[in-house]
Amino acid sequence: MFNRGLVFAMGAALAFSIMNMLVKELSFSMGSGEIVFGRSIIGIIILLLIMKKFNIKFSNRDISALVFRGAAGGLSMFLIFIAISGMHLGDVAILQQLSAIFVLFLSAVWLKEKIPAKAIPPLVVIILGTVLLLRPWEYNSFSIYAVFAIMAAFLAAMAYVTINRLFKNGGHNSWEIVFYFLLCSTFIGMAAMLKNFHYPNNHEMILLVAIGLFSLLAQALMTQAYGLTSAVFVSFVLYLGVFFNALWGYLFFDEIMHALSITGGVLIIGGSILLTITKNKLRKKRIDVIKKE
Repeated sequence: MFNRGLVFAMGAALAFSIMNMLVKELSFSMGSGEIVFGRSIIGIIILLLIMKKFNIKFSNRDISALVFRGAAGGLSMFLIFIAISGMHLGDVAILQQLSAIFVLFLSAVWLKEKIPAKAIPPLVVIILGTVLLLRPWEYNSFSIYAVFAIMAAFLAAMAYVTINRLFKNGGHNSWEIVFYFLLCSTFIGMAAMLKNFHYPNNHEMILLVAIGLFSLLAQALMTQAYGLTSAVFVSFVLYLGVFFNALWGYLFFDEIMHALSITGGVLIIGGSILLTITKNKLRKKRIDVIKKE
């Protein structure tokens, strides 16, 4: 049977990877702050046009939480763009998957969700994979860009947990949440580019517009995918983004992933999948218990 959710999830992974490829290309002539600013401004214009066309309204609730989510997401994007400028696309895409482990710990702190014993083995696998990918014993492989990518994964996890709380509170739509993300990203990009502003030429402007379009396309496809099929299934399919990023890096930037990076990537992705399955099973058990009561 044709699964539209699968197609949308694959499309989202592809669109996100193309956005990263374009960011990599643009980073050779523009700073990360300028890219974040341009991408955000273009995204806001398109988003507001969509919201106006479909008469989507803003709420007046949880403004501080919306701003916090936007700031965390904006800083995450800024750091990811910096990491992309100095690392292989495949390595950056793998390190982004560390957000799964950070979500687990943040959920324990903020949402008072206990870390189950069954989650410990996947966590160990993820940590081992991260060590192999970073190779801290090799000075040339362990760089500040890798630190930025890990920090970005942590900030992304903070944004995800905040989104979860916003949806639990109710009264918010995805477009509103994305708007605050883009708005905060605009100010972050503006602050970062003040000292060394570079006005984009025609080629750079085309790339900026393309980055904004592919970003919104990826967000829309991902939202549709989560609405049509299992969230766990969608999260698995999105791991295809690692393959796409590595492919673009090889084809367009002559990037070849280290054998230990590939091994570490397999462990990180595999551990993240096991962690997601474990969390999903525990969630189902809690729901079953509540229903029985």
